[in-house]
Amino acid sequence: MTRSPAIRLVDSFRVCFLACTLACTLAVPAAFADDAALAKAQGFFDQGNFSAAEIELKNLLQADPSLLDARLLLAQAYLRSGNGAAAEKELRRALDLGADADAVRFDLAEAMLQQQKFRDALEFLEVEMLPADARARALALRGRAHIGLEDLPAAKQAFTDAVALDPADRDAGAGLVQLALLDNDLAVAEATSKQLLEAHPQEPDVMLLRAEVERRAERPEAAVALFGEVLALEPENLRALLGRATTLVSMQRFDEARADLAQVDALRANIVIVSYLRGVMAFYERDWDEAGEHLQLVLSAQSGHVQSQLLMGIVSYAKNDLQLAEEYLSRVNAAMPDNLQAAKVLAATHLKLREPKAAAKVLEPVVDTQDAQVMALLGSAYMLAGDQEEGQQWLARAVEVAPDVAALRTQLALTLIAGGDMGGAIDELQSAVDLGQEVLQADVLLVLAKLKEQQYDEAIAASEALEQRRPDSPVAFNLTGLALLAQGKREEARARFETALELDPKFTTALVNLARVEVAGQDLDAAQGQYRRVLEQDPKNLAALLGMAALAELRKDDAGILEWLNKAQDANAAATQPGILLTRYYIDRQEYLKALTIANDIGARFPDNADVLEMLGRAQTLADQPASAIRTFDQILQKRPEDPRIHYLKGGAQWKTEDYAAARRSFERAIAEQPDFLDARVALASVLVAAEDYPEALKVARGLQQDYADQPLGYRIEGTIQMAARSPADAIAPFKQALDMQPSAELVRQLAEAYSRANRSADAIATLKDWAARAPDDLGSQAMLAMLMHGEGMEGEALPIYERLYAAGQNNILILNNLAWILHERGDPRALEIAGKAYDLDPNRPEVADTYGWVLFNSGERDRGLSILQQAHLAYPTQTEIAYHTAVALSDVGRGSEAVPILRRLVREHPNSEQADAAQELLDKLGGGAG
Repeated sequence: MTRSPAIRLVDSFRVCFLACTLACTLAVPAAFADDAALAKAQGFFDQGNFSAAEIELKNLLQADPSLLDARLLLAQAYLRSGNGAAAEKELRRALDLGADADAVRFDLAEAMLQQQKFRDALEFLEVEMLPADARARALALRGRAHIGLEDLPAAKQAFTDAVALDPADRDAGAGLVQLALLDNDLAVAEATSKQLLEAHPQEPDVMLLRAEVERRAERPEAAVALFGEVLALEPENLRALLGRATTLVSMQRFDEARADLAQVDALRANIVIVSYLRGVMAFYERDWDEAGEHLQLVLSAQSGHVQSQLLMGIVSYAKNDLQLAEEYLSRVNAAMPDNLQAAKVLAATHLKLREPKAAAKVLEPVVDTQDAQVMALLGSAYMLAGDQEEGQQWLARAVEVAPDVAALRTQLALTLIAGGDMGGAIDELQSAVDLGQEVLQADVLLVLAKLKEQQYDEAIAASEALEQRRPDSPVAFNLTGLALLAQGKREEARARFETALELDPKFTTALVNLARVEVAGQDLDAAQGQYRRVLEQDPKNLAALLGMAALAELRKDDAGILEWLNKAQDANAAATQPGILLTRYYIDRQEYLKALTIANDIGARFPDNADVLEMLGRAQTLADQPASAIRTFDQILQKRPEDPRIHYLKGGAQWKTEDYAAARRSFERAIAEQPDFLDARVALASVLVAAEDYPEALKVARGLQQDYADQPLGYRIEGTIQMAARSPADAIAPFKQALDMQPSAELVRQLAEAYSRANRSADAIATLKDWAARAPDDLGSQAMLAMLMHGEGMEGEALPIYERLYAAGQNNILILNNLAWILHERGDPRALEIAGKAYDLDPNRPEVADTYGWVLFNSGERDRGLSILQQAHLAYPTQTEIAYHTAVALSDVGRGSEAVPILRRLVREHPNSEQADAAQELLDKLGGGAG
């Protein structure tokens, strides 16, 4: 008999459920005192109403904590409820009150097993130390501990030894049934459980075990009946409620299952299998968000639970969260390489991520199953990897196996879309729609594919056809709205989205699209209103939260951007986009350490997500952690070795470590993978310059000139290389060529710099003058012109430019300093104020301190001026102009003896400086020339 998918899904918890079934005590409670309250509690216990018994017993013990019988019965109630921790606590208190250690030994072991303290139980149950009549029970309990430790041979030996000592031991018999189930030996499980039930017909624990055998034998109705019989005896039996709910889920009787799970919640909150079963039900109902929430709870408690990982992978794929899907499905594929469902969805994920080789690696081991989907996916993988012939062969075989399956054609279309063959995808989708099998995904993808190809009229025709076939579905009207919006027909699109909402007021996708209509019309307030409507219905809606962040960005509201991105991240822990956008936010604002903090956090939560790792690597590079960035990029390249962008980014990190050879190899690999990768080619030229390999750098520049003949980039790069190679004369021609092709202020300055360094100052000045006439608002180029003129002794022509720049509010320190100096030489009192402004901007610049000190001294503030000059001279003793001005000032205030050693040093060490002759003259005047 072929089991249903639901049965296979719920089977993943069979070991957990079996352990739960055996995790109850088979001991008979001891005799209790003839006390009314205790008798009442005992009555509740006997009726299986353990919670009521617990309440009575807790009240008793609150009044008198020394009641040993009450404490022992409370421990029993806890054990029956599966609360091993509380049971152990009460049993140890009972021992402190004088309970017989032998009498509670097995109950303590039971409590340890319920807490999965398997090794503690083994150490506690030393068989050789026990009397003969207790050894069988101890061995049975040890067998259960061995099962918990997954040591099945040891468990089998323990149970076998127990049966040899006492053939009637229930724990041993139950253990053998459990082992048979774990070994998939249903024949042994059937026979053994039947014998056990005949021997103990009204024992709830034996009945539970038999019910599990019925469930595994695919007799769910019989299993449900047995679970019901247990619940008739013990209405609060958690194992019976969970077992019945598990079986009902496998039968897709979800309402009944939910009723049982609600009872479980009332008895004990936060049981992992409850979250799993709810996740399975939501999965089958295609409620991806709810399924994800429940399954995430399971994985938070049991990170290695394979079936939950499988479902989370499929859910993530359905939500197009491909990186998360790849992460989960890769784990499942590693643990269960023969699982076709995991292999197919993982392969489809790789294809969407443009990783065809990874997809083929997943599919090749399972292609012999003759599954048409596997064949089609493998064919698509080969085609995307460039092996067209092999790909076509597998696709042809898939069509031969299942030519009339619309879902298969839809899957083929997905792989074609991932590979960029939109035309082929549209053909496949149209065929899937024409088959009339009501595969809604095919309709949706057909419209979206046509939109991507900008076939707007055809997209509208396809979505309107879907409107006719499904007039009650909001999806069709939403698709038509998207097509109309793409055409710029905002009001018609709005009408379609509103129709979708009339059909389903909770269809938040249409609300999000209405917000996009408002953004397209630049009505940001209206867009915000639509997003808030979404958030009123679904406070965690990722699209709306990110939409609010986008609105804040349009408004240049940094606080708003951060607020909404943080909300999106807090509300969607399984989503990578908020963290990636937060990292990018800080990178854009050059707050690299903050960016790295966010990137490290999402990197820890999504260690296998390539997009997250890419952002982490970027942040590490910018935050001066290039070695870490290289390791991060290598992680991505292990999975995507052909990704040119990652090779490029890795090269940037290697460049930062000054490993120019490694950076060069990375940039060259990026270019080999994508020859038109312009940024990589520019980076290659730059790193060759950094390595002083100018001939190779020039080859790259001239290659760009050839490939992009109508663009100035190659010529500009050649000019920059020649300047770095200290060949400014050779830089002039390429800079001129670039300037002729695309005039810009930066190119004008680069050309002027080349002229100047090639000792062609007149040409530099002429170039800048011509540009100033064409671009009078380019103050930067005018500043360069003024400084060049000033350096050539053309102070009279430089002065009006400096004054114009100063009037325009330019705070360039060199402009202020030079203007102050010229004004001072002309006796203009404005020199003092301007020199002071320059000094306030940077008092440690030697030329600025010299100008300000000298102007102060000559403006009457002699003490302060001299003090500034002396400080500057101490800081920069080799600056001859500062030394000379300091000596002159000292001489003028009658401190010639202090000026003499300064002048002697200047003349001795800088005999060819501009100040040497004047210094010698002053030295002779002071009578220090002979020294």
